[in-house]
Amino acid sequence: MKTMPPSIDPHALITDQLNAEWRGLSGRPVPRRWPLAALPGCDTLGDAFDTIAWARRHQPAAADQMLLTLLTLRTENGDDLAGRLVLQALLGRSVNLARRAHRIGSPGLRGDLPQLTAAAVGALWHAIAAYPLLRRPRKVSVNLCMDTLAHFTTVLDDRAPEAVDIALLESAEPVFSVRGPAPALEVLDALSWGIGVRVITPEDASLLLRVYCPSPGHDGGALAVARELGLTPATVRQRCSRAVQRLAAAVRSHRKVWADAA
Repeated sequence: MKTMPPSIDPHALITDQLNAEWRGLSGRPVPRRWPLAALPGCDTLGDAFDTIAWARRHQPAAADQMLLTLLTLRTENGDDLAGRLVLQALLGRSVNLARRAHRIGSPGLRGDLPQLTAAAVGALWHAIAAYPLLRRPRKVSVNLCMDTLAHFTTVLDDRAPEAVDIALLESAEPVFSVRGPAPALEVLDALSWGIGVRVITPEDASLLLRVYCPSPGHDGGALAVARELGLTPATVRQRCSRAVQRLAAAVRSHRKVWADAA
């Protein structure tokens, strides 16, 4: 399975090359083999990109269905152009992931932003290629972002457990998004670490983000997320609590090992 689009040189400025490539692709007509209902009113690939971008902001469920259709074309039909559109639609998330890793200082790549960006884009392409269509047909955008985070984490050296803030993980209040950007970044660090050491799944991380660190325009909290998922608030709280407990236990265990080895 390929982990990078074959036309991309990993030693080049990958975002510049991808965006330049997309400027050439965006004027192409949407392939006739693609289901027209999945991308309504789209004549070109640029139209499709704009439609997905708008839907991700205003109609997330519709955007997820578009992305799922494209992922299905990529996985079942080997349609790399469909995968390329998904890559472009989520490219900004990879750039943000690389910039965040650069800010906190990645020991594995020594904080080299071009290398971190290439690694993040490669992680996104891997997530696209390996997406489990049948198992996760909903919340596709969030799942892809969390899978990318998990794959990206594997290319970095293990972080010191001290980088994970237990107080944030164990807080009973949803403080992760409403107090400014710093808490959200710390939570993302914690979740990426937890996925990397396999104590939580990307689905667990997605749920915690939706409850405690909702996207702009979305309500957080167990009650709102329970309504979206068709679950009871008690079930959502229980799942969050279990995930947080596993994270906290893993952090304590790693800290003890680290302290004993010091």
